[in-house]
Amino acid sequence: MKLAFLALGLALVVACKKPEPPHIVPKEARVAAVSPAGVDIVVKVEATNPNTVTLSARSFTGKAKLDGKYDLAMVTVERPIVLPPQQPTMLEVPMTLPWSDMNALATLATAQKPVPYVIDGSVTVGGESLNVTLPYSLSGTIAREQLIAAAMRGLPTLIPPVPAPAPAPPR
Repeated sequence: MKLAFLALGLALVVACKKPEPPHIVPKEARVAAVSPAGVDIVVKVEATNPNTVTLSARSFTGKAKLDGKYDLAMVTVERPIVLPPQQPTMLEVPMTLPWSDMNALATLATAQKPVPYVIDGSVTVGGESLNVTLPYSLSGTIAREQLIAAAMRGLPTLIPPVPAPAPAPPR
């Protein structure tokens, strides 16, 4: 009888085991476009769900720093992605990171080389009541030509408009 209760207790403990968080491996951050609105980046991370049950990634955050000193605004992308049990899943998430300061675009466009960036963010995995946030960090460079083209398209927002002359008073 004691053995049956022990087996039942062990089965309940195993059945109620809390899921393990997925393993996140940052793979790549690719600059898709640079515009006066911000930098479009595709973030790739590989998530491996070590559990025997399906989990889901719920949202992704990202914040970039360009050239070690210019911050782009943080964004959150709500994007549910299923993580099947015990296998890796490649997650590709497009993000538009807005400029915090348009003057940074003009300054970076004058760089004589590609501009390095670092993206720090997180992936939230789980459900409504139980979830975990897992960090990632990726780095790369933005081509000088992309920054120059974006700055040229953004000139109207960087240079204040010249006011039209006042109409001449009637004679």
